[in-house]
Amino acid sequence: MTKKKTFPKKKTAVNTGVLEPVSAEVDFKVPPMPKKKSNPFVSPSFGQKSEKPTLYKLLGGKKIPGTNKTQYPVVYMIKAEDVIYDPIKGINRKIRYIPGESSIYEDEQKEDAKIKSPIIFSEGILVVQNQNPTLKNYLDNCNLNKSNPNRMKDKSPRFELVDKSVDAKQVISKEMKEIDAMSLALKMPIDKLIGYAKVLGVNVDKSTEEIRYDMKVLAKKSPASFITGLDDPMTGIKEIILNAKDYSIIKLESNRISWKKGDHLSTICHVPVGVKPIDHFAGYCLEEDGELVLNEIKKQLARFNS
Repeated sequence: MTKKKTFPKKKTAVNTGVLEPVSAEVDFKVPPMPKKKSNPFVSPSFGQKSEKPTLYKLLGGKKIPGTNKTQYPVVYMIKAEDVIYDPIKGINRKIRYIPGESSIYEDEQKEDAKIKSPIIFSEGILVVQNQNPTLKNYLDNCNLNKSNPNRMKDKSPRFELVDKSVDAKQVISKEMKEIDAMSLALKMPIDKLIGYAKVLGVNVDKSTEEIRYDMKVLAKKSPASFITGLDDPMTGIKEIILNAKDYSIIKLESNRISWKKGDHLSTICHVPVGVKPIDHFAGYCLEEDGELVLNEIKKQLARFNS
């Protein structure tokens, strides 16, 4: 008896709630994030832009002895009106500083505008904040400002603009000169050091280290003149004169310069009243008659050094 073939029954799909894995690639795009709405209320930008105040300083002042400070009046007032030259229009115009006015020119101000008070410097200084451009404009353009390039020259200045960048450059330049001058004093050959020290009035009757220290102090005090003096022809002549004086070849007196031979003095030249003998004689040695005297002094010094 032939058996019937049986086939498995087709299973009925059951919805289990679980997604079957998909083998095909799907072009899946992430939706863009929603843009944030801009806040129409923007916080004020106060203080974001930094502008330094402008500084003005009185001219003159009284030096305080023993310090590097200058004494100024506690309060110094200047007028808040002036007549200046307007380089743009090529005419003279009246300017006034009136708080609240946007212009310093009288013809651009309100008709009923009046000056309320003068401009005041305190201890020689006036600081103008950047929030007061009208006052700065007035000070920059008035004739009392020495730094004003269009200032009328027949009017005396009373103050100047303090330029911090220029001051910094000047300080650096001065310090560099001090370093150069002090380096010369410390590295100068001993014979040249002593000769230059004599000319500058430094006592050379002490150790080399002490002489160098004194010369370094002078170099720092007046670096420009210290360096210039080394190359000045008068310095070399003065050194020769002082050496001749030390060897009793000549005698320097307040009223005359003389040859010295024992107790006998023979006048070379007379010294004018109020002039230092060495300064006058050095100048004399540069003249035609003095050149012969200088050559004779050199000859006599050579005998001592031979």
